[in-house]
Amino acid sequence: MAQLKCPNCGREFVRRISRSGVLEVLLSYFYVYPFKCQLCGERFRHRERGVRYVRMDGDRRDYERIEMKFPVSFFGQDIKGEGIVFSVSMGGCTMQTQAQVEIGAILNLSLQISKDVPPVIVDAGAVRNVRDGIIGVEFLLWQQSERERLQLFVRGLLIGRGVDLDPLDPTERPVTK
Repeated sequence: MAQLKCPNCGREFVRRISRSGVLEVLLSYFYVYPFKCQLCGERFRHRERGVRYVRMDGDRRDYERIEMKFPVSFFGQDIKGEGIVFSVSMGGCTMQTQAQVEIGAILNLSLQISKDVPPVIVDAGAVRNVRDGIIGVEFLLWQQSERERLQLFVRGLLIGRGVDLDPLDPTERPVTK
């Protein structure tokens, strides 16, 4: 299978994602599956003739998480704190903090991705998961320039791995007919 490219940004960092709705389930009978660019977030469909995906249990995130440690500071209504991000993607991050944060809280985040550059600012992130000081945050709102800075960082991490993203959702495996 040739490496699939994002129709929006032209990069090869795409990942097969879960089908959404009846239309995508029906389209899969004709080998048309949904994909998402890991950098620009473009969601698109692509036909892969002769390839079927068999559902497997596991992580169903749209973005691949990249393990990385860097400091983060955040604030929201009646809360302020600091922590360490230990996984990041264009869709969000997972961090560890001592601050008491509740699911649903909206936070402004400052991601210190490098000592050499100013932090990436996320204007609004929603807390989606809280467990034993580990917080999962989905990025909701940020300036385009800040998003582009994080894209460059994530792209560097993906390229630095020496392997391109597998375009397949880790919960699904292709079966060629």
